[in-house]
Amino acid sequence: MNNLIKLFPAYEEVFYDAIEQHRKYFLPICSFNLKLIHPEKDEWLHIISVKEIYDGRVGEDKPEYYTAFTKADMFGFDVIDGKYKFDADWNYFSAHTQISPEDYSTPYSDLEIEYHMNDAMYQLKKAYYQKYKKLYEKDFNRPGLEVNDIRRLERLRMLTVEDLNRDAHSPYDEERLQNKTFGVFEEINTDLSPIEDCKFSGENLTEIPHKNNGDPMDYIGCLEGYDFQKSAADLIFLFYDSEMKKAVIALEYT
Repeated sequence: MNNLIKLFPAYEEVFYDAIEQHRKYFLPICSFNLKLIHPEKDEWLHIISVKEIYDGRVGEDKPEYYTAFTKADMFGFDVIDGKYKFDADWNYFSAHTQISPEDYSTPYSDLEIEYHMNDAMYQLKKAYYQKYKKLYEKDFNRPGLEVNDIRRLERLRMLTVEDLNRDAHSPYDEERLQNKTFGVFEEINTDLSPIEDCKFSGENLTEIPHKNNGDPMDYIGCLEGYDFQKSAADLIFLFYDSEMKKAVIALEYT
């Protein structure tokens, strides 16, 4: 992997403060230095996802906690010393209940279970990447994880990286990963073209973030969410304004 790219970075490398609060809700997927696309710029940015992706748009029921940059399926961050600070109230999120093995007999909502499914899959794929130095590229076909109760979480948590390594070969997923830019991104907007002129134009995004002057925020790039968690956005977009020191993550479902 290019030394300007870090997959599955540590929370401490991504978030400026309130590490445990950020850990409750976010999944750090990829950190990269802007030197990757602009050699004169030495800034780290981060593409992250959220744990509570399941049914509907994240935050759609919490408009009272929206900011100019945090809305439904959109998350704003102040960028401080190359790290992120969430710009909205933590009550924007709905799921954070902890589920330990001794609590499996307790009734939980599907959202609460999927919140933990996403975290468990992230941890499993992170461990796989750390051991085999590549993103998981095999056939993850486990009908037992599609049941409608907490058994799916119990079964997922029992899996190991060795289990994943024994999965069936998938030529499709191998080719899919080989075709990614730098082995990670669906697209990097090296020319900072307007998003509507890019291959991935964000046509299904709920909203495009704008700068304070009303201009669209610079679109940096996007990657596929399913490489990192169980329920995911098809594409995770990153927008950034260097003057405001503001980064925005937006989720798209196609």
